Order: sequence, then C-alpha cells, then structure tokens
Amino acid sequence: MSDGIKVDYAEIDRLTTGITALNAFAGPLVPKVGALSVDGNLLASAILSPGTALAAEGAVMNASAQLSVTIVSTEALVIITASFSKVYEAAEAGLALTVAGLQVAAAATWATTTDVAETVALVTGTVVYGTIALGALATEAVRSGVALDVLGIVTVSFSEAALTALRTDGDLTQRTAVFTLAAARSFNRNFSAALPWMSPDIVAMEQAWLGDLRTTNTYDGLLSTLIGDGRQFGLFEDGVPRFIDGVLSDSQVDDRRQRALVDGIRETGQQFTTDGAGNIIPTDVSSLLASSGQIDRMGQEDFANVRVFKTVDENGVTRFTVQIPSTQSWNPEAGDTPNDLTSDVIAMRHGDQTALSQAVIEALRKAGVKDEPVMLTGFSLGGITAGAVAAGDSGYNIQQVVTAGSPIGAMDIPSDVHVTALESTADPIAALDGTPNPRDWTTLRGDPPLKANEHDAPTVATAHDANRYAVMASGDPSVNDDPAITQFLGGNGKTTTVTDYQVQRRSE
Repeated sequence: MSDGIKVDYAEIDRLTTGITALNAFAGPLVPKVGALSVDGNLLASAILSPGTALAAEGAVMNASAQLSVTIVSTEALVIITASFSKVYEAAEAGLALTVAGLQVAAAATWATTTDVAETVALVTGTVVYGTIALGALATEAVRSGVALDVLGIVTVSFSEAALTALRTDGDLTQRTAVFTLAAARSFNRNFSAALPWMSPDIVAMEQAWLGDLRTTNTYDGLLSTLIGDGRQFGLFEDGVPRFIDGVLSDSQVDDRRQRALVDGIRETGQQFTTDGAGNIIPTDVSSLLASSGQIDRMGQEDFANVRVFKTVDENGVTRFTVQIPSTQSWNPEAGDTPNDLTSDVIAMRHGDQTALSQAVIEALRKAGVKDEPVMLTGFSLGGITAGAVAAGDSGYNIQQVVTAGSPIGAMDIPSDVHVTALESTADPIAALDGTPNPRDWTTLRGDPPLKANEHDAPTVATAHDANRYAVMASGDPSVNDDPAITQFLGGNGKTTTVTDYQVQRRSE
C-alpha cells in the first residue's frame, strides 16, 4: 500500500497488474495438478456426472476459478477499504498519536483544536453508524430472502459457466478466462430475468433495513455523518436560490417543452389539456404528474423549473399550485442546479433548509400569493421538497400535498394538510424514508404499471418514473379525481394560468 492511508491511481494500477498476472500465476499449477490425473475421458464424465466433478481438469478449473475470485476480491477489498479511509485523512495525525499510545496528549490536542476534534468525532460517528447500518442490511438481506435469491442466481450462473468452460478446448488459463466471461454473462442474464419478480422484495428489504436504523436512532446520524464526510471534500454544499432568465434561448426551452409533451402522451397513452405555449394544464392527478415530467425535461441540468399554476374557479375562488422538479444531477458536488443530490440529502435530514425549498417559497411570493389556498406537488425530490415545505413554517396557507415516488413518511406535516402519496412497490426511492406513511394520509401503493409504450415489466431500475406514476394514478379514480386535489386543477369552467420560474443555485 501507499504511505499512510492514501490511495491513488498507482494502487488501482497495481490491482490491474495483479489481475493480469493471475493467469501467469495459475498456469504453472496445470502440470502439477494434471500429474495427479489428467484424462480426456474424465472431462466428459465430469459433465455427465456432477457428483464426480472432483476429478482431473474439472477440479483444476474449479480451484483456479476460486483462486481467481479470492485474489481479486481480496485486492479489491483492500482498495475499497483504503479509498473509504481516505475520507478520514485529515484525522490521520490524531489517530496516529492514539496508535502510538499517546492517548492523553492526543485528547488534549483534540480538546483545544476544534477542527481536529470535529473531524475525529466525524470519524467515530461514521464508523459507528456505518457498522450498524451494514449489520442491519445483512440481517434484512437474509431475513427477506433476497440474499438467498442472489446466492441461487450466483450458483446457477457459476454452474452454467463451469459447464461452458469444461466444454472448451484449451489449457487451464484459457478455460479460466472462458469461465470468468461466461459467469459474468450468465449472471447478468439470470439476474435481469429475475429482477422483475425480485424488485418488490428488494424494496421491502430496503425499507425494513432503513426502518431498523430509525428504531435504533441511527438513520439521522448516518445522514448527518454522510453530509459531514462529504463537506470535508467540498460536497453537499448547498447555497441559496437565484432566479434567472436566458440560460437557454426561448426556442430551446420551447423545443424541450414540446418534446416533453410528446413523450408524456406517448408514455401515458393519454391526451392532455395545454395552454397556448404547450404547457400541460392538469385536470387530474395523472396529468399533474405528467406535468412533473414536463418541467423536469425542460430544466434538465441547466435550471430548476419551478412551475406555479393559478386557478380561478367558476365561483371566483383563486387557488395556487406549486410544482417542484425532481433530481436532475446526481453529482454530490453542488452545481448550478438546485434540484440535485445535495438537495436530496439535505432535505431528508434538514427538511426545508435547502435552496430548492427557498425557491418554492420565493416563487409563491413572486406569484403574488397572500392567504389563498396552496397545493404543493412533485415527483421524487419534488415531492420531498413539497413535504418539507409543508412541514416547515412557510407562512402560506398550504392545504394539500401530492407526491409520487417521494420518501416523506417521517415528515411532520401538520394534520390539517391533506397528503396524497403514490408509492410503487418496486420503487427504491419511495422506500428511502424507512417508515410507512401516517394512516391519515391517502397513500396509493401498488405494483408499477407498464407505460403505454412498454412491453417489459418494470424493475427497481425503471420503476421510478413520473410518467409511470401518471399511469398508476389514472388506474385509481378515487385518487385521480379526488375533489380535494382537483379543486386546485384546471378544467370544468376554471381559468388556469401557468408561470415557470427558472432557478439556479449560488453560493452563500
């Protein structure tokens, strides 16, 4: 290893070199083991009778393959461990004092040096919370049967790969290469085939695991240390919202709007009411979620498109709806767009203390909202932010929240706010709260439906989708046409206007 706990490309290169040299290492084993019993007839015997597969080349190939896995796994573990440890490089001097037996001196140093003390506390918290989290995950993986399912897939895949390798002409080195490639392909094929029926179990395991962390008061601590660890390297540094105009030309924005509208129609199989510009005017929950997909595709990674609907009903009552975009950047380093991973992590730990939440409140002010009824809505991060603002002290008359694929079950939203949440059983994002929604909320939970243009069953990789949730909503009239929600929406003689605000983040 490198000096201390650093890891760099040299270590990765060393791993690569080690793997490359593996065959050269295993090659000399062939004549030694082959001297025990190398008989071409035994190869066929091993294939036809697995019970005698310890014979000859079958044993050699199996031993070499296991040796390969052991060496590569061990080396990879070393690199991963070193990479993880690099997070704590700033505390290395203090930790070295402890290792040297200078605990008293180190304690004195940490007590008088705030930065080092905070770093050591962060290290301790991360190790403790991380250990608890990994232990709970392993427990739930076994308890849920997911670990056994994956083990079964690995066993079948390795068996298929072993037969492929045994039927291949060549020496041990060549057969090991065939086995490795065949195992990877077989596992990918078998796992992909099993993923649709495994997805609900995976999500249930995830929620049970995170629920375990909540019962041990580990959940919030783990999030806090994640944020703290990241900030040691300039990650998760949120700022304040900046309302802008002209990041893209009007024609570029309009092109994205029209493309999103076409995609929404194609994926949901529905027609939508639109204004003259092509903005979707929601008339039910399904079209509301399709509009979420539209604003995401308009802003992308250039800006957060916060949409405000102003609806005046036939009696002259005015209501406002704020639609909040979902995550568009998964880079932990905060960028210009406030709807990113930084906002996700901070909102899950600190509620409305994000640039995106502040943008929602500022959009309400810009829209001229006073004491009129307000509905907050969003998909994914948009829903997280909607719940966080509703749980906070915005000063506005928030009466309704509608979310889809958003982990908001632990948010302390006032009881006089009506909450409707759509959650797919195969959506891993919706389960990130680790707790069921309160009973007085309206929760639509079910299997993810096919979108209109799909044929393959959704999985954990594809269930999280705004237009899929739009299809899900359309299948339940009690939610789709809920009067508590539709009173905020267009149609039936109402007048609805759409205002889009382009928001970026700036550093404080």
